[in-house]
Amino acid sequence: MKGSRGHSRGEPLAAFLRARRNRVRPEHHQLATGAQRQVPGLRRDEVAFLAGISTDYYVRLEQGRERRPSRAVVEGLCKALLLDTIAARYLRELSDTGSAVRGEAPCMDTDRLDAVHQLLGSMTVPALLVNRWLDIVDSNTLGGLLHEGLEPRDNYARLVFLAPGAQAFFTEWPELARCMVAALRAQAGPGAGAARLAQLVEELAAHSDVFRTAWAEHHLYEKAIDYKLFRHPRVGSLALDQHVLELPGSEGHRIWAFHPADDATSNALLCLASRR
Repeated sequence: MKGSRGHSRGEPLAAFLRARRNRVRPEHHQLATGAQRQVPGLRRDEVAFLAGISTDYYVRLEQGRERRPSRAVVEGLCKALLLDTIAARYLRELSDTGSAVRGEAPCMDTDRLDAVHQLLGSMTVPALLVNRWLDIVDSNTLGGLLHEGLEPRDNYARLVFLAPGAQAFFTEWPELARCMVAALRAQAGPGAGAARLAQLVEELAAHSDVFRTAWAEHHLYEKAIDYKLFRHPRVGSLALDQHVLELPGSEGHRIWAFHPADDATSNALLCLASRR
């Protein structure tokens, strides 16, 4: 199964380095391109030179034979691979094997979960509680009604890629799909090698060429606010500002709150709530 290869050979660190190396062009570092280049991005020896390490050591990193580069090596790789803030943090997390998560999905303690449940219930807009693997842990009533008709709804990535009708429901599905993959990878962090997440990735890759291709590209995306367009089966078009609310000390849980972006959507949500 092609989609499962990213969890062997010292992955995901090695796979991330390979993918990001292919995205950096020699001219980005003012290196001579030459006419006989056999790779689209940088060569391994070029990354090693730019990072200030030996080619042999970098090869071991890409092959998964070396998994714990020093902080100085990681910072050199961040510069060589032109990583932005999110990607650099991700590389640092992957390099810190002591923080790797290899068990089940991240959990929130019962008291905290009860408190967040009450908070969701007090919100007047659709709201979901998701963990870092995009499992939908809880929602308020409007949050459940917002995605009415889409199944499965246990995990937002499954909802986007596997639910019949998802591509009609999400007006901008292709863009959403790419962002969803990048967000899943970014939020998983060092837990990207966990068995539970590996099963999810393998399932999605087996059923979606779009997911399989995007996952292999190692894009990363973190959002604080986003704009969503939905086509709800009962109330029609919805324009929503999605706010992501961090919950410190919660093992990566976040609240997604969907605020109406216009009066028509406000009225549609009122209509949706009245029909439940």
